Amino acid sequence: MNKLTKLISKPRSVHWWISAALIAFGLSMLTALILQNFSSQHLIEHKFWVNMLKSISADHAERIRNGQMGSLPTTGIVRSWHIEKTLAEKSDAKSPHETSAAPDYLVNHPPGAYSTEGEYGAFIAEENFAGLNSFHALIVDLPSGKLITMIDIRELEDQQNLDALLSTTWAVFLIVVIGGLITWLHANLVRPVRDLAERMQTIDPHNTGARIPTTYKREEIQIIAQASNAHLERVEKFIERERSLLDQASHEFRTPIAVISGAVDVLKQISLPDTSKPALTRIENAVADLSETMVALLYLAREATPETEPVDVTVLHELLPRLIQDHEHLLGNKSATLKLGDIEPTFIAAPEAMVRIAVSNLIRNAIENTDAGYVELRLHKSIISVADSGSGFNPVEAARRYRDSLRQSTPIRGQGLGLFLIGRICDRFGWKLAIQSTSSNGTHATLDVSTSTIKL
Repeated sequence: MNKLTKLISKPRSVHWWISAALIAFGLSMLTALILQNFSSQHLIEHKFWVNMLKSISADHAERIRNGQMGSLPTTGIVRSWHIEKTLAEKSDAKSPHETSAAPDYLVNHPPGAYSTEGEYGAFIAEENFAGLNSFHALIVDLPSGKLITMIDIRELEDQQNLDALLSTTWAVFLIVVIGGLITWLHANLVRPVRDLAERMQTIDPHNTGARIPTTYKREEIQIIAQASNAHLERVEKFIERERSLLDQASHEFRTPIAVISGAVDVLKQISLPDTSKPALTRIENAVADLSETMVALLYLAREATPETEPVDVTVLHELLPRLIQDHEHLLGNKSATLKLGDIEPTFIAAPEAMVRIAVSNLIRNAIENTDAGYVELRLHKSIISVADSGSGFNPVEAARRYRDSLRQSTPIRGQGLGLFLIGRICDRFGWKLAIQSTSSNGTHATLDVSTSTIKL
């Protein structure tokens, strides 16, 4: 029952519904024609004919009893023949049917109702009726002999056969018309729509100005193609504006970042008070983080490069140890340790900057939530895992804590925008991020990069 419900509720195309309606209409018409033919055949075999034969035979029998045997009709639609017993009893006489001119295929039969239309109802069919003109006949016994009454239904049978032929012709014509309509709908509706969909799918995003042809024969398809082209044009203009904005933003951001980075390098060479060194370190880290974030946002904003173009290769087993060293300063005065676990040699087809951003954010999250204990980085079967023994990490509170951290003198990035970047990077490369966190066992984050792994 569930399968039938699902089959009925399954979304169908307009072509399917129209075809189903036409087929249902055709089947109903064929059923009506078949019923009409059976009904017509039933009229020929109806018991009305038996009653009519009995009535006519009774009238003719009355004539015979009144001595009016010569008034019996022997030609026409209704015919009767009286076979006297004396003719059959005389041995030197000719056969009765020759004497009475009655049909020889009826003379020797016992009383009863006979017909060439088969054994239906009260009629009896005999083998010797094959090939004869259609008739209904009634044979009754009389004191003076045998009375044969016959009704010629040849014209009625011919008309019925003609009607059956016309019904068959109409049925064939209906099947051809319905098949032609379904074929026409497929050729003029389904095929152009599918062709339109295939052309839209094959449009290369890098090919600006690509449009769908509007030379379809049907006006409806032309309207859809024109509307699609108008939409493509609006999208192209929107992307052009966004690309221009990204280029300008990239230039405007890189210039001050480069100036600040250069100023920090100059200040490092100058003898400064010890109290100013922490502030200088915060500036340097903030510049590095901002540069990293900007690179990630600009990269993710671009369309993915085709598979035929060369890709960047990152050596994970060399990058991860460097990341551990780069983040040791975040521990500060905490009694926690940052250690490197088992690292398997792994190469992935992804820019090193993207891997650095994703893993760095996981490490920052672990350090932020660990005051004592450890933060461990591992790499096993293309799965990067960052485990800590801290207080646990609540992703629901990440955005709120990130906003709160912005108000501090030393904001910690990684719990708000960092998770957003990791999510976008995972979507871009097909990676999988999983975070398991408890208040007693800390947080265990895994980043599965197997979709980008290069098998050697």
